[in-house]
Amino acid sequence: MKIILPWILAVAFAACAATLYFSGSAKDQQLAGLHEQVAQLDTMKSQVEDLQKQAAANADEMAAMQKDKDELLKLRGQVRQMQDEKAQLAKQLSAAQTQAARSQAEAQQVQARATETAKQIAESQILQAKQNAGAAAACINNLRIIDGAKQQWALEKNKTANDVPQPADILPYIPNSNGIFPQCPGGGRYTMNAVSIAPTCSIPGHVLTR
Repeated sequence: MKIILPWILAVAFAACAATLYFSGSAKDQQLAGLHEQVAQLDTMKSQVEDLQKQAAANADEMAAMQKDKDELLKLRGQVRQMQDEKAQLAKQLSAAQTQAARSQAEAQQVQARATETAKQIAESQILQAKQNAGAAAACINNLRIIDGAKQQWALEKNKTANDVPQPADILPYIPNSNGIFPQCPGGGRYTMNAVSIAPTCSIPGHVLTR
């Protein structure tokens, strides 16, 4: 028994040692597995953080794109409004040009009519002036004839310088009268006056100067 007991103890010790060895080996394997899982978790955590950062960046980019889109729509609206205003201004410009052309044509017509009217008035005034000048010359010639007849009447009838003849008195002394006393071509009225005074006409400018 004394001989067997040490062997039994040795076997038991060996069994305990083997049990401890295998138990420690299993724990090491579990610990290694846990370390591997922790590493995987850290990797996943890092990936999640990267994905969150990328999602945030994408969100910022989307917000910037939305802002750009809103600005683009706003600019398109402004461009459309400017195009409408441009078209309206073009219509107004065309209408103004048409009105200006019409006004210019009317002004030219008015100017042409005014020029023609001024020409007609000038021609009428020139003709009237010529007629007046002719009438004045004819009237002055009549006054000269009448004055000569007065002087001849006064000489033959022994009249004084203060005597005033009547038209019938001097009519015989007017040559080529055919019994008609001279009349002013301008419609003036003759006044015989005294023998010493030249006969006169009622129209200004029809004056006989001795």
